[in-house]
Amino acid sequence: WASNSVYYLLSLWSRLVTSVPYLKGDTPSLLDETVPKITEGFITSRINSVQASFADNSPDPDNPLENAESLQDQLESLPYLCRFKYESCSLFIINIMEPLLQAYTARSRLPASGDAAELSVIEGQIAWMVHIIAAILKIRQTVGCSQDSQELFDAELAARVLQLINITDTGVHAQRYQEISKQRLDRAILIFVQNFRRSYVGDQAMHASKQLYARLSELLGLTDHLVLLNVIVGKIATNLKCYAECEDVIDHTLSLFQELASGSYMTGKLLLKLESTKFIIANHSRENFPFLEEYRCVRSRTNFYYILGCLVFMEDGPVKFRSFMEPLLQVAVNLEASADAAFRTDVVKYAFTGLMRDLRGIAMATNRCIL
Repeated sequence: WASNSVYYLLSLWSRLVTSVPYLKGDTPSLLDETVPKITEGFITSRINSVQASFADNSPDPDNPLENAESLQDQLESLPYLCRFKYESCSLFIINIMEPLLQAYTARSRLPASGDAAELSVIEGQIAWMVHIIAAILKIRQTVGCSQDSQELFDAELAARVLQLINITDTGVHAQRYQEISKQRLDRAILIFVQNFRRSYVGDQAMHASKQLYARLSELLGLTDHLVLLNVIVGKIATNLKCYAECEDVIDHTLSLFQELASGSYMTGKLLLKLESTKFIIANHSRENFPFLEEYRCVRSRTNFYYILGCLVFMEDGPVKFRSFMEPLLQVAVNLEASADAAFRTDVVKYAFTGLMRDLRGIAMATNRCIL
């Protein structure tokens, strides 16, 4: 598989597909037979590439799962090919995803001392499939996509990834946050959630996706937007708890959280109803979110408290605000009680720097709400 040529090959085929509505005459184009083969060939090659090249689970700058620009190039045109014959393509994707999900679920119940290389390969293969599904959902609102007829297929594909969210943080998988393949997989899930939210959870989509939620209810019991949002915010909270030393995943997670919190007033109000959101606001200490202790993630703290501040200020409640500020007040009290000599230590320096970043985030949220 020639990675440098993929962009040009898929771009050519996607342009052929998008030109179909403008074809005149009765001469057959043969695209109906050819495009599914091209799509399946690409997807199969991504799965095979994991086994061939990435089984060592080491950082690789040439790996598209590590290179956002390369990944974007490879997946930019693919969705148009997938939606050209969406029913057969979605069935092909599901037939690949199901065995991978079954294998990944089974591995979650095995001891951590099992074959780590094999598990890394499975995570890499699933990551590719999640990225592909995310790319397909991203163009849902593109002109030319038939939303009504394809919504059920969107639900079938989305259900597999939403099911995966529960699997990634259970059993032995909950001990693998240091593994690169696990980090790649969680980044793929975050990208999927961002694309899915823009198509099916935004205010404009709230009342236009009945078929999708009816199917998700049948498959996973996700009956409406509120239940789905709780799953998403629950994943955000888990990432912030468990990825203390992975700045990249923390930043991706906070980007998704900010997108949710900084959206419309209606979306923000929905977030405040969720138990997972209430937990984050009420328990934003270093004990619950260890990344706040990591100096490498110190820049992320400002963004974290900006997001929490935006949510807190959506409700006019001085008592809630005082309760929210209590952990930060305690840090200030501890700093005040420190001996003069202690202020020369790194521990106090990092604590003071972190507190200032936290307060800066809250001040930015205050300014946003005032404006």
